[in-house]
Amino acid sequence: MTSTKNMVLTLLIVAIVCSVVLSFVYSYTEPRIAETQAQLTLRGIKQVINAQEFVEIIPDTLWKAVDSSGILTGIVFRVFPQGYGGPIPITVGLDLNGKITGVRIASAAEGLKETPGLGVKITEPEFKDQFIDKCAPEAQLKSDGGEIDAITAATISSRAVCNGIKKGIETYLNYLETPIDKRCVFSDAREFVEIIKDTLWYALKDADTIGIVFVGFTQGYLDCIEFMVGVGTDAKISGVEILYSSETEGIGEAIREKEFLNKFKEGSAEAITGATVSSQALIDAIEEYITRYKEYLK
Repeated sequence: MTSTKNMVLTLLIVAIVCSVVLSFVYSYTEPRIAETQAQLTLRGIKQVINAQEFVEIIPDTLWKAVDSSGILTGIVFRVFPQGYGGPIPITVGLDLNGKITGVRIASAAEGLKETPGLGVKITEPEFKDQFIDKCAPEAQLKSDGGEIDAITAATISSRAVCNGIKKGIETYLNYLETPIDKRCVFSDAREFVEIIKDTLWYALKDADTIGIVFVGFTQGYLDCIEFMVGVGTDAKISGVEILYSSETEGIGEAIREKEFLNKFKEGSAEAITGATVSSQALIDAIEEYITRYKEYLK
């Protein structure tokens, strides 16, 4: 009996000693691990935008990039879209015009699980560099109406990167404190002259007015929808971009899809099946705003 008690007491002492040692080791190494991780993160975000300092807005997700005078020069955000083999860690830099300054995709050593020799090619410059100087609607595969070439035999991975970047821009663009580049809805224009502050602009080319660009709002199914529209002097829509929406994912958010938005340029936009409230609200609002501003098209 005494032997058993001694064994239990010995084990208890050993357990206590091990706990104390482990606690000491953890308290010693935790700050260093956190510091190393922070340095790696900073090194990664420096690769996508040129800035003097980065101010964290959302932990490990969003940073404001500022120059030596503390003036905002852009933002950096991280997204993790689902690829073929798992989440794809992507870091993206944006300038004040909402244009992409750089894209960094984690390597296999950093957790990327895409197919070796195929999907993993999304980390190569030939693919990533296509995004530089692109705005949200342009950062899509060419087959989806954008300007990005997919990687042969790795379309799922390529599209996941594009969708993740586009969604990230749409989510964090408001942190730039500036509207999206108006050329995204009126590509023929070279200059924009403000008529109504933050709301309406003349679109100019070679000093001639070729149309207008306006920002509008409407109530969707779940929340307010903010949009930007370009209209030529012939009253034809040159482009539509969703600036903000928080409709049901996979349903109401279909109003963001390029296929639907392009229908406005073709003059054939119709309500989306399954997203009737959101899409019809947008259609009706755009018609109403064009009527409201038609005098500026003369």
